[in-house]
Amino acid sequence: MPSTGQREYGVLPALDGALRGVVLVGAGEERYLDELARLAQTLGLEVLGEMEQARRDNAGYIGSGKRKELRELVREVGAGMVITDDELTASQARTLENDCDAPVVDRTELIIRIFHEHARDAPSKLQVELAELSYLLPRVRGMWRHLERLGGGAAGSAGSSGSSASGGRATRGPGEQQLEYDRRQIRARMERLKRRLAEEERSRAVRRSRLNSTETPRIALVGYTNAGKTTILNALSGAGRSTKDRLFETLETTTRLVEPTSGSYTTNGGDAGPREGAHRPAFTVTDTVGFIRKLPTQLVESFSSTLEAASDADILLLCADASSPRLDEEVNTVRETLASSSLSLNHIIQVMNKKDLLSEGDLTRIKARFPEAVFTDMHEGYEELLGKIYEAISSMRKRMEVLIPHEEYAEVARLYGAASIHSREERESGVLLDVSVPASMAGRYSRYLA
Repeated sequence: MPSTGQREYGVLPALDGALRGVVLVGAGEERYLDELARLAQTLGLEVLGEMEQARRDNAGYIGSGKRKELRELVREVGAGMVITDDELTASQARTLENDCDAPVVDRTELIIRIFHEHARDAPSKLQVELAELSYLLPRVRGMWRHLERLGGGAAGSAGSSGSSASGGRATRGPGEQQLEYDRRQIRARMERLKRRLAEEERSRAVRRSRLNSTETPRIALVGYTNAGKTTILNALSGAGRSTKDRLFETLETTTRLVEPTSGSYTTNGGDAGPREGAHRPAFTVTDTVGFIRKLPTQLVESFSSTLEAASDADILLLCADASSPRLDEEVNTVRETLASSSLSLNHIIQVMNKKDLLSEGDLTRIKARFPEAVFTDMHEGYEELLGKIYEAISSMRKRMEVLIPHEEYAEVARLYGAASIHSREERESGVLLDVSVPASMAGRYSRYLA
């Protein structure tokens, strides 16, 4: 559980340890308290109670009668905080907080806090701080009292770090004057962050251009948060990244080169792809940020690198947690997000992860619903997955038989780096190769056709 006080960067203070017990509240037709509970648990919070209402109230999120019931529930279970399943307006939050006599955190603030805890690289931290400020700006009037309740008096520390939006509290004057000063400081900080992020984007574009200039096949792992994408990356590449069972454990895209024997599972043999003994090409695999329902608009930019990786990929591995009670919804959320971004869904391999958490009956039922999927867990299913990957790579390639003269042996080496080699024969005039090459390379080798 985060301790009270200043954090390394950002605006919102760490949650006070006394607020560890929470009550969850959902209103409206789309309520996902099970997912909200997992989000809360990711921050080390303990869910002590839940309350739902079918219709959302404009004034206080839930009706006045429900707010009274909530106040009693908070007292009864000894909760230190209320978390709502939707983003609240400033007035809704104030009304709900006053009526239930407890600090209120909405879904957006909760997710921003999770992103803050898990951000590791500089671009992720910049994006999270910008999200914090975007969230804070329209709520600045009532935010200082809110932060004091959440952080055990840490509101001042939230505004006194090097990346502060407020510039400290010493300049406090008449209320409206101070309010405008705070807003100006927040906007100024946001502009500085946007400029730094623009610089990061230019650097990222250069790296993408270099990666895309190679003939190495590109694979991207996409899926709902906590689907186990990083586990699959580790199994394929031996990357050894953190795979804790937490939502949004991965907040930045990471690319690894997968060579025929680089992962925990060999790529020799298998039922699909090139026959045993054939040379299989290396490929890159990129881990991305997980999707989620009701994604806060403040964090949309954090997913730009994920959508870029997906758009650049030759093949998408659409990963899902097979044990999730909302499996169909989560798969559809990812597919709809990709489709709305105008991404090609032609080369998708559906991966159902965490099969070891399923009963035999559930596994049989899900296999019937997703007959084309590959089922994996921490240790199994990767030989079949690799076979599917190489089968997809082969479908995007042209098979050729070429005779490379000995004096042009560099072309043989190039083919071994980018093509599938089905057979090789040494001849007096050169090296005879049966290969499958990327379509973009076919023209280069047409003059060597045997």
